[in-house]
Amino acid sequence: MSENMLTEIQELETVFSTDEGLVKAVDKVTFSLEKGRTVGVVGESGSGKSVTSLSLMRLIPNPPGRIVGGRLMYHSRTKGLVDLTQVPENEMREFRGNEIAMIFQEPMTSLNPVFTCGNQVMEALILHQKMSKAEARSRTLELFNEVELPRPEMIIDSYPHQLSGGQKQRVMIAMAMSCNPRILIADEPTTALDVTVQATILDLMRKLRDTHDMGIIFITHDLGVIAEIADHVVVMYQGKIVEQGSVWEIFSNPQHPYTKGLLACRPPLDHRLKLLPIISDFMEENEAGEMIELKKSVDEAIHDLIITPAETKKRHEILYSQTPILSIDNLKTYFPIREGLFSKVVDHVKAVDDVSFEVYPGETLGLVGESGCGKTTLGRTIIRLIEPSAGKITFHGKDITNIAGDELRDIRRRIQIIFQDPYSSLNPRITIGSAILEPMQVHNLHGDDEKRRKKVHEILEKVNLDSGHYNRYPHEFSGGQRQRICIARALAVQPEFIICDESVSALDVSVQAQVLNLLNQLRDEFGLTYIFISHDLSVVKFMSDRMVVMNDGKIEEMGDADKVYQDPQTDYTKRLIAAIPRGDLHDIKKSFQARNLE
Repeated sequence: MSENMLTEIQELETVFSTDEGLVKAVDKVTFSLEKGRTVGVVGESGSGKSVTSLSLMRLIPNPPGRIVGGRLMYHSRTKGLVDLTQVPENEMREFRGNEIAMIFQEPMTSLNPVFTCGNQVMEALILHQKMSKAEARSRTLELFNEVELPRPEMIIDSYPHQLSGGQKQRVMIAMAMSCNPRILIADEPTTALDVTVQATILDLMRKLRDTHDMGIIFITHDLGVIAEIADHVVVMYQGKIVEQGSVWEIFSNPQHPYTKGLLACRPPLDHRLKLLPIISDFMEENEAGEMIELKKSVDEAIHDLIITPAETKKRHEILYSQTPILSIDNLKTYFPIREGLFSKVVDHVKAVDDVSFEVYPGETLGLVGESGCGKTTLGRTIIRLIEPSAGKITFHGKDITNIAGDELRDIRRRIQIIFQDPYSSLNPRITIGSAILEPMQVHNLHGDDEKRRKKVHEILEKVNLDSGHYNRYPHEFSGGQRQRICIARALAVQPEFIICDESVSALDVSVQAQVLNLLNQLRDEFGLTYIFISHDLSVVKFMSDRMVVMNDGKIEEMGDADKVYQDPQTDYTKRLIAAIPRGDLHDIKKSFQARNLE
């Protein structure tokens, strides 16, 4: 290994014992990482990318998992070249945190809710660097400044729940950087973040990498993010590396059908598509489980799906000649801020502040903005899960702002909502068939339970799930499948209007593409109308006829989705658009030339 080489993973094999036998999660994986470089590891959930990084840190739980082959060569600061597979467990603590650190995907579950953020970083410094409490506190403040946290003196004594998602992620980065590691492993560190917050986190990681001359292994399912930060890309599928090379090689000339599929799944920004391409457009498996490549390029897959401006214009002429299905007039939703012994109201949080717009039958209205802009509160206020403070909600010409009882129940049947986290939306103790059947019983639909069960089977197949899954529980499904179950449950009561609240934000790009295609297909088949809420402007642009951009509870701008993207009128919208990871070849080439990587 050269002096610049930090680690070389050679023929790594990691297996897990299951009831069905051994599952090979990592299958002969080989790649290396140098100082000052970032290796992007990309693939869908279950491809083995996280298990690879956990194997490098020797954090695979045994049982059921274990490393059964290969070498993990690492250039240690103090011990020179070592094979981490041969290091005794009691000595691995010297490497974990001290030399190889990790940022996990979900900062809220990685941070201990009962300790302050400062204490959790100080603990690492006291343990690994043998600092006194005063020294550790001083160093923690320096780290919080380095990761550009606002008001570090306040955040050091704050608890995780008091911070935003982006701030929590910065605390996790500060903790990982506390011992000045040589390798930083970032496992999906920006998946659930707004595009603007994601952009600042990526900038921060680049800056820390260059300042400290460390190496980063950046794990994600999003090739757009990879293009923003990585130098070298490793594409994983079913535990194997199917392709690797420089970012320029992977993006300009992908060789493997799986890579082509991942690139094509991302919603395009320069044109409108009928459907998003998916992985199966580029490859399929035969009965023997062997991969067969479908000879198709990304450009070919997209070409047949492009919607012309004339087609969009015709659709919009039909849509907007109708009477609106929903009208929102001067809607306000305020939350009181209380202080003192008697909880006196001293101010209000103006979550939705004087918002007005209309939605037309069959339309998809996109609602976009950063976390805290009021978009989710607006969606929940429309369905009266949160009561409005003022204003008027009109559905089919009827004022539903103050209705109650049976009238409200009927409106909630006709206007359904699909929540962001499908797992917490489903009761883990009842089967998915029962979860879909229950709302039919509540609203007395489809006659008797026998007919309802038949209807559940039909709906499951409609959302591309096996009707034989009726008696399975939520934990037996993947994230994408659970989201389909939530869509099926919404369809069960024959709604006219569905509010999709961040319904694809946590999904792999390939699964996201399938769910977005399904939503569009169902909209056309059942004549549904959507409000589609997301922080990802590229997804909103793909889904929406018109787009509403929200900021601080107010509407920043509103209009045709393509026009808002092509000619944004406000600085806020321009900032949202600029933060979208594009994977643009011109930008990649420019970045390569700047860093002399070609």
